[in-house]
Amino acid sequence: MIEIMDKLQVFLPVKAIAKKSEFDDGGYEIVDARTNVEIGGYSINENGELIGFSLFEEPSAGKLAKEEIAAIAQKFVDTFYPGQTEYELSGILDLDNPYMITYEKRDQKYGIFIHSTGLTVSVSTSGQITSFYCDEEDYEIRYSDIVVSEKEALEKYIEALDFELNIQKFDRDVYENGDNQYHLAYSVIEHTMEIPVDGSEISSIREGFELDSPIEKIEVPNDSIYELIGITNAYQLLGKQVKEGYRVEIWSMHDEVEEYTFDMDEIDDHVIKLCFDEKSNRLLQVVSGEESANEGVKVELASAKERALEMMFTLFPDTHEMYRLEVFEDENGEFDEEMEDTEEEDFGDEEFTNDICDEDELEDDWSEELIEHEDTYTFYFHLHHNGVRVDGHVSFISVGKYTEKIKHVQLDIPDEALYKKLPTSPVISRTEAKEIYKKHLKMERMFIREYNDDGKSIYTLAYVPDFPTTVGHVRAIDAVTGKAMYVDVGDATFFN
Repeated sequence: MIEIMDKLQVFLPVKAIAKKSEFDDGGYEIVDARTNVEIGGYSINENGELIGFSLFEEPSAGKLAKEEIAAIAQKFVDTFYPGQTEYELSGILDLDNPYMITYEKRDQKYGIFIHSTGLTVSVSTSGQITSFYCDEEDYEIRYSDIVVSEKEALEKYIEALDFELNIQKFDRDVYENGDNQYHLAYSVIEHTMEIPVDGSEISSIREGFELDSPIEKIEVPNDSIYELIGITNAYQLLGKQVKEGYRVEIWSMHDEVEEYTFDMDEIDDHVIKLCFDEKSNRLLQVVSGEESANEGVKVELASAKERALEMMFTLFPDTHEMYRLEVFEDENGEFDEEMEDTEEEDFGDEEFTNDICDEDELEDDWSEELIEHEDTYTFYFHLHHNGVRVDGHVSFISVGKYTEKIKHVQLDIPDEALYKKLPTSPVISRTEAKEIYKKHLKMERMFIREYNDDGKSIYTLAYVPDFPTTVGHVRAIDAVTGKAMYVDVGDATFFN
């Protein structure tokens, strides 16, 4: 489509041409005219209108103001949909380069935007249009009598609201009014996201089960950390590195290991990596890349749990006071085997042909590179202080399902000075916290989208929470001072 490409050229970073896609009837490749490299693509509908556009390269950052970016998006819309009145500017959202500008349909009965029904333009802070999408999805609006007032919706929403008392860091990266210090706080637990205007039953978004359970004290064998992990005289120390206060050791049973790194984020085949705090000599992390076939008699969950607890009590004799154990259960009440270690090898773009080697040689090469890592049970330990959970600090231990060896350890231990002196009894009651939350809350009407059995979008009217006096939603209440903490939602503007 020459006409579409001529219009697009104004918004492209280089001189380009269009090539018909081999895979999409309405799709076209955008190719750099000088290098013949594909830089993006676009698609049109049966009426020849642009409905999709994107560039592959990440946009460069710039310093354009939001108003300037919105003007660029408007120019793009006016270029491809001149004189259109079906869609109105509904929002400008900062996605940390690019910005996303939305144009949506407005319902004629209530004057409310019908979200996800219109045009979306993404513009980088340097002014480059990076993508465009026109939603042509078929939808239906189901109107109903409004029998719930805004005031009643507010009361229903507050009634369904709950809090969890915990210790948490008011991180500035999360909370717009955070101070990066730890506080005793009520975390907001929402059991519903909307109140239907027709008075129908409120749907819950949370399941009612305990996240973690107490740990009973156990006696542990007088084994060293190495013995608990399974490092015996058959292992040899391949290397050791001390850096930035941490000591990393590499152990293996193999006489020759061709390659390994000291990076604890990497699993290297045939080696076990241990990371210690150099000052305290406390084990902080274990990463095992040993080969182990997933066959034979599977270890019982209770036995694996005991193995993980032995490690935790060896590291922390007061584990029963410091931690709670997270329990996963599926529909049948059985343990949810989380984080099973399945590895996928990335062979890159390298191509093999029979001109280089035959199929048997390929199988030999691949069998040498691919080794099987053992599946594991993983146990999560949540840090507590005087029975109150310290939010965001979870340690885990993974135990092999067949060898019962400790395969992975990851400790998350904040400095005790950050939270040990905090009170664990709230000054603000839950009832008072709800009233504080309520002062910042306003319920506004909005269309909520669901899908029917045929995949069609169905919109119904509901009340949703809004926080007009804060930048973002209130997510916590300081349990001592009563201060409302609200999340940082970035530079966002929504139009009514």
